[in-house]
Amino acid sequence: MAHVEGEPVAAITADRYKQAELGEAIDRAGIRCPIIWRGQGFKDGGEDCERFRRAAYDGKVKTAPSLLLRSAFADAVTLRDPANNLKLAKARSTGRIDAAAATVLAVAEGARMMGRPAHKGGRIAWG
Repeated sequence: MAHVEGEPVAAITADRYKQAELGEAIDRAGIRCPIIWRGQGFKDGGEDCERFRRAAYDGKVKTAPSLLLRSAFADAVTLRDPANNLKLAKARSTGRIDAAAATVLAVAEGARMMGRPAHKGGRIAWG
């Protein structure tokens, strides 16, 4: 969190792997923002890969040159199931793709946030 000190953090997006341990660590660290838990299978992972692909082709993903990301994306492998859903395949990848997986999660959540309509206020609470 020191890297984003003073910046508004809309959410933290994390893989569901070891969700309990990570959730406890986030609570102990005192981080107060929504946590979006995503899976890496064909359901969540397929949607995330597709949103990342669309954002990248639309030119909405910009980053400084990074050897870490270059290496991670070069080593990444995606698989398609019979329903044509994509997922990042960690077991089939030739190297460490954690940075690529984190980037896909973050960009996909950003695309979901941008696609949500803005709240106009005035909600009614039914009791």
